Amino acid sequence: MNHDNKLSFAEKLGYGMGDAACGIVYSSVTMFLTWFYTDIYGLSAAAVGVMFLVTRVLDAITDPLTGIVADRVKTRWAIFARGLSGLPYLMPCWR
Repeated sequence: MNHDNKLSFAEKLGYGMGDAACGIVYSSVTMFLTWFYTDIYGLSAAAVGVMFLVTRVLDAITDPLTGIVADRVKTRWAIFARGLSGLPYLMPCWR
């Protein structure tokens, strides 16, 4: 068994490509929403910027709290909660 904690170049590249894909999707959605809120909905660019800033700050606060709660809560349904992680892959098939 290999106990070396260093990642190989291929592993680093794999993680980087996954993160790049998420970044592309996030940027695309953000650019579309900025255009929609300013040109279609009629908000000022400053209002849209503040809205995005507030959501990022709230996300920075709630994500660690959610992780802490998930780590500390011990229930008999833990095996069921792990099964829920596959739910996003099944949702596109839902009719």
